[in-house]
Amino acid sequence: MIRALRQLILTWGALVLPLFVCAHNGEVLLSRLTLHTDGTCSLKVTADLEGNYNIRERAELAKAVEGLFMVSTGNDNFALSQATGAPDFSSATKLDLDSPFQHTAEELAKSYQLESAEWRWTPEPRNFILRLPDESPHTVLLWLVDETKPDAKPRWVMMVAGDESPLIQAHEAMPDASRTRMMLVCGGLMLGLLILLIGGALYFRRRSLRF
Repeated sequence: MIRALRQLILTWGALVLPLFVCAHNGEVLLSRLTLHTDGTCSLKVTADLEGNYNIRERAELAKAVEGLFMVSTGNDNFALSQATGAPDFSSATKLDLDSPFQHTAEELAKSYQLESAEWRWTPEPRNFILRLPDESPHTVLLWLVDETKPDAKPRWVMMVAGDESPLIQAHEAMPDASRTRMMLVCGGLMLGLLILLIGGALYFRRRSLRF
């Protein structure tokens, strides 16, 4: 069924999410990829511990996400954890409101036992693809949130073993914070020196006019 569904879904969710996954489906790992304005990316993977028969506790989630995604940059292929390191873990009881799942009011009102793993990193190169390993037992709903387009509907794709996401294009990285501070300090010093020079020139000009 999942394989047939994959054939129907076009790049980044060009079709309406099919009815059988419109409701909350606990066996699907919810994966939200956020493109931040500073050039970093964050990926949050959430499991419903009550609805997912593969993942029943945080330790099982930690094991599952170790090799959940591979990163392809065209020339290189490596595990996401190789670029990001260990994720941060958190718990929640409410579903994400920006998920492509068409949640009902009743589903949003319910409490769940949700566990999430989240990575944040600066991708190099800026363009990359996320891939599920061929032997992956998981079904993943991956959706993209772009901070530069807060009103845009999230693009999404349903993935099973061996599937790849469409090309992901991260924003250009902002200058290093320390470099920015240094530029501001240097700029301030130069401005102050310029003011002193102009003030000194005006002072000596006035004195010369008196004589």
